[in-house]
Amino acid sequence: MENTKRLHPFLETLGLIYMAKNFGAVKTDMLTSLEEMNIDGNQFYKQHLSYLESYVQVFEESYSLKEEENFFFGNNTEFFLTVMAIATELLEAEPEWQNIEQPRIFSVITAFLTEEKIGEIPNANSLENWFQILQSSEYSEDTKWRLLELIRNPVKKFRELFEIYRKNRSAFEMSFQENKVYLEKLVSEAPADISDALHSLVSEFHPETKKVYLTAVLPLIEWITPTIIFQGVLADKLNLYQKNMRNAREMLPQILKLLGDKSKFEILCLLKSHGRYNLEIAEELHLTPATASHHMSMLLTNHMVTVEKKDGRVYYQLNQDTLREIMECFTEIFL
Repeated sequence: MENTKRLHPFLETLGLIYMAKNFGAVKTDMLTSLEEMNIDGNQFYKQHLSYLESYVQVFEESYSLKEEENFFFGNNTEFFLTVMAIATELLEAEPEWQNIEQPRIFSVITAFLTEEKIGEIPNANSLENWFQILQSSEYSEDTKWRLLELIRNPVKKFRELFEIYRKNRSAFEMSFQENKVYLEKLVSEAPADISDALHSLVSEFHPETKKVYLTAVLPLIEWITPTIIFQGVLADKLNLYQKNMRNAREMLPQILKLLGDKSKFEILCLLKSHGRYNLEIAEELHLTPATASHHMSMLLTNHMVTVEKKDGRVYYQLNQDTLREIMECFTEIFL
């Protein structure tokens, strides 16, 4: 399986049009989906998805779309993604999209609808035949009717779609450059491989699937077709976020209890400037060496401090990594 580890300009350009026209509805759907996964949608959006507003806004300032071209960009994500998958497949096979012919389009559409490769389609020009194929699919009724409309005049429709891409590619490039630092960070941090769950689905239903395309404009999707996978750059963050939240909720009460002890709290404050050995800590805080040693043992067990041997003495220092984790836990739970 080939993971391109890059954003696909075609999907990003048309995805940005879709988002520009349906941003409010898409955001609401994302928040609802997150809540259904027991994730605080508003918090997750603030931490991970707020870049979408700039990404879409910069694009929106320079893109153009004629009224009659709105067919592809109504508020139906299922239809939009299906058309994107079909169009991407067509574009991969025939970069000169002006030369795409109806038999090729029908072959790809049939493969997507029936989840199997079909070389020759009986009665390909019969709308009744296509209607029967669509009726046997699991698409929503709205998507079925939109696909049927597409099939009525496929060459014209797909040429319109590719022309929309051609006209707005520069708007995508402009938005990408404006948001380049963050977008490249998302791509670089995206997993090199698909999730185990997707591997299982691919093996069972689409073993011939070959290419994985990352998308930042639809960052949470995992969409499988017979030959292509669209994977959102943040799709893996959902499970990781849930895991971190569980860990944070388990860890914080123990840490707060530890910091609630006045002596342990003062020890950590004392170590802020520089490391100290046990007797120094005891003397500066007016503790017995045994008491200081007990507190340090507790702090060490909970990874709040680290130790370093120097000049025959054991020096304690703040564990900066643990402190950062605690701050992240507070952010994830409360902010």
